[in-house]
Amino acid sequence: MAVCGVIALAMPLIADGTEDNAAKVVVRGRALYMEQCASCHGVQGDGRGEAAAYVNPPPRNFTTGVYKFRSTMSGQLPTDDDLFRTITIGIAGTAMDRYAALPEQDRRALVAYLKSLSPRFAQEGADQPIAFPAPRPLTPESAARGRAAYERMQCAACHGDGARGDGPLAADLSDTDGLPIRPADMTRPQLKGGRAPESVFRSVMTGLDGTPMPSYGDSLMPEEAWDLALYIFSLSAREGP
Repeated sequence: MAVCGVIALAMPLIADGTEDNAAKVVVRGRALYMEQCASCHGVQGDGRGEAAAYVNPPPRNFTTGVYKFRSTMSGQLPTDDDLFRTITIGIAGTAMDRYAALPEQDRRALVAYLKSLSPRFAQEGADQPIAFPAPRPLTPESAARGRAAYERMQCAACHGDGARGDGPLAADLSDTDGLPIRPADMTRPQLKGGRAPESVFRSVMTGLDGTPMPSYGDSLMPEEAWDLALYIFSLSAREGP
């Protein structure tokens, strides 16, 4: 993979800001990718690695620049920190493992290389992450407000009244590639985007691009979305660690 045209993407990761070092970061990221990621995501980053046929859900196609787990609004690119977070914590319930044991410098190099796989990162400007409200604790009152928001937003149509991913529309959902996709069982102790209320809030407000899960950033006030996140968090918290 040539590094011309993507050096600028790696610049924020480099202490001294030189193009030579930026290029080295991308090259280092490619070496790590081939070692750690290509078997599932493919040599070209198109999600067609040798192990892809045995992985459900399918590995991400990085060439499209479409990512589920972002702190930016629907249709926008993820931030570097979004990519770094997913690499670090993995995606629970999938074959995407956590790579927290890799040195931070290596994880940052992987971020730089992943960005080189899609022309979107070079063509589009960096997007700003959404604002988070001041955190509030889970209380019976906040959970009740969150349950009301769950009902008002008709989340049960996909996720089910008990949020176990068994709503009336669940069996007929598909992703943007036409592949069947199941809504999350939100009573599970680990959710794909992360278990903390902040992670649930992020998914509620930004949506999961490439899936039927829309953004509610235009439908809910941040405080309402936080209550909804606390309610969902309360469901998984009851299941234990």
